Amino acid sequence: MIEYTDEQAAADVIAAQDSVAIVTAIRAIAESDRTQEEKDSLFRNEGHLVIKMAKDKFVAALSVAQKGVIDGFKL
Repeated sequence: MIEYTDEQAAADVIAAQDSVAIVTAIRAIAESDRTQEEKDSLFRNEGHLVIKMAKDKFVAALSVAQKGVIDGFKL
């Protein structure tokens, strides 16, 4: 198994902010008004965050504010 390094975790935190922005933007749209593309994007980006939040090094690399936003999604 390949080791997940601190450097990878730091890079993933930066990349995950795109997912956070997408989830935030799409969740602001009423469910009944979301396009299929938006629904698909929300599903993918929430899934991405769930996978990353399962990695201890990723969570440790998050700031308190970043972790709070992701935790607030209640994924």
